[in-house]
Amino acid sequence: MFNKQYNNIIDKLCVRLLHIKKKNRKVFIVLSGAQGSGKTTLTRNLKYKLAKNYKVLSLSIDDFYLSKRDREILSSSSSQLFKTRGVPGTHNIKNLEKVLKIFKSGKNRAFSIPIFSKAKDDIEKRRKNLLKFPYDFFLLEGWCNGYRGEINKNLNKPINLLEKRFDKSRIWRKNVNIFSKIYYLKIYKKADFSIFLKVPSFNKVFYWRKKQEMQIPKKYRMSPRKIKEFICFYERITKNLLFNFKKYFDCYITIDKFHNYKSLTYKNAKKS
Repeated sequence: MFNKQYNNIIDKLCVRLLHIKKKNRKVFIVLSGAQGSGKTTLTRNLKYKLAKNYKVLSLSIDDFYLSKRDREILSSSSSQLFKTRGVPGTHNIKNLEKVLKIFKSGKNRAFSIPIFSKAKDDIEKRRKNLLKFPYDFFLLEGWCNGYRGEINKNLNKPINLLEKRFDKSRIWRKNVNIFSKIYYLKIYKKADFSIFLKVPSFNKVFYWRKKQEMQIPKKYRMSPRKIKEFICFYERITKNLLFNFKKYFDCYITIDKFHNYKSLTYKNAKKS
């Protein structure tokens, strides 16, 4: 992944973001890509470059996951599939709205958000992430970022065995779709710039997600079978984004099967 082309793309993105900064007092950037595509690494490198001269807030949509208890409450009134974190509806979108509002205001204030532990699949009880505003840039990365939902008739046919077996009534699919449209209107639509990491296909997600799992303490890791089941929750939205990314995002980075950055393409522009 870390080759000359990767560094060139990072530099070009920073030039574009600094150009936007000249016009906008505060710049909100949305980054999106499938699990294991390298969103977190890209975000970290962009922050490193920008932070040399500016104050940068970097967060993930994962930082706003609901607690296990809140997901159980949601599932009891909708679908049991909402017990599993990940899809729109399993995040504290109100907290994310507050963070974005404070960022855009430019006010000098502090705001705390809970810390979510993926290993424990729950919010940490005693620790919080204290955000100290103002910031110049806000980088928000996430696997479903930029997704706008789809027309209801597209939800009729199950996309995998998870939907076929456990969402026969389509309640889960329909609610995820409703939440997705809310996320787009309240968060993603307000972005000043958006970036998409284009992986070769959904088939690569399992292998790259498996590599991610190795970074978690062994006692908390999912087995390969569990990983396959887990990514089924993400399949519909990931495939939709891979189909519509040229319409949804301001630019996209093409990634090859070896996880190397190949090119950066801006909307209605040639590759670079």
